[in-house]
Amino acid sequence: MRKTLAFRPAGQFEVTLGSASEAFRLRCQAQNLSAGTLGWYKQLLKLFGRFLEERGVTTVREVTPTLLRQYLEAMRERGNSTVTVERAYGGLRCFFSFLSRERLIPQNPIQLVEKPRVERKLIRPLSMDQVRILLAQCNQKRYDEHRLWTVMVLILDTGLRISEVINLRKDAIDFGAGVLRVMGKGGKERQVPFGINTKRVLWNYAARRGDVPGQDLFFVSRYGGRGCRYLFGKEFRRIGQQAGIQGVRVSPHTLRHTFATQYILNGGDAFSLQQILGHSTLDMVKVYVGLANRDVALLHQKFSPMDRLGLVPGGRRRILVR
Repeated sequence: MRKTLAFRPAGQFEVTLGSASEAFRLRCQAQNLSAGTLGWYKQLLKLFGRFLEERGVTTVREVTPTLLRQYLEAMRERGNSTVTVERAYGGLRCFFSFLSRERLIPQNPIQLVEKPRVERKLIRPLSMDQVRILLAQCNQKRYDEHRLWTVMVLILDTGLRISEVINLRKDAIDFGAGVLRVMGKGGKERQVPFGINTKRVLWNYAARRGDVPGQDLFFVSRYGGRGCRYLFGKEFRRIGQQAGIQGVRVSPHTLRHTFATQYILNGGDAFSLQQILGHSTLDMVKVYVGLANRDVALLHQKFSPMDRLGLVPGGRRRILVR
């Protein structure tokens, strides 16, 4: 049983990082944040606490803007992407803003720390040829690889996040209507359609999975336990290397990007894609539309009817194209 926390204003009391983290955890639980978000905050503060301990800092009141900048720089030196560093900055900003509002610190040190600049790299989805090669690598005689193959097919047809796949329940699949009931970010539920081929794939996996007593999740390990996000990511990388795919990171999120790009290329509209993916705004969807438009331009260069015709009949003069 956890002890009840009773804090006094920061001027009267030196609050350790552990106590501050526990108070922040209670705040996050009161907001009904997802288990994934709670786990991420816990890991973030654990790593930050380790960094402070190495420098002899034991209380949150001792944290300065310089220490925060040093921590973000240390993350970069460890090879973290600019997106990861920016996300850590956002998490720490939320943490210290909470401590300031609760008067657990005299002032908020992160207010003086500049937001890290993010390098926006072009999303690289898989081509359909790469998708075919990737799916062909799974040895479906083995249960684990049959499950992996089923997960890949599902993401490629629906764009689900891997967390949504792992948390998908048996009773959330309506085989008759061809829709999934998915709990997305922020506790927002949505319905996601799936196609006939995916229906067959899910049905075959369900038959092989069988009934697991006390387990309502659809995707389970060979022992009937819950799927692991880290292990799925590891398996995706392994299958990608086995397929010899280069230049594109093979991950669950790459398959989500691939679905979105192909959806637009095949004639889907941005608004329905936004609903399927569970995005609150069209900002990310616009990126997929841009990727699809780029692919259309490349296809036009390859299949342009007039370019294939050669010299245009009836042309009276040559035009130098610069």
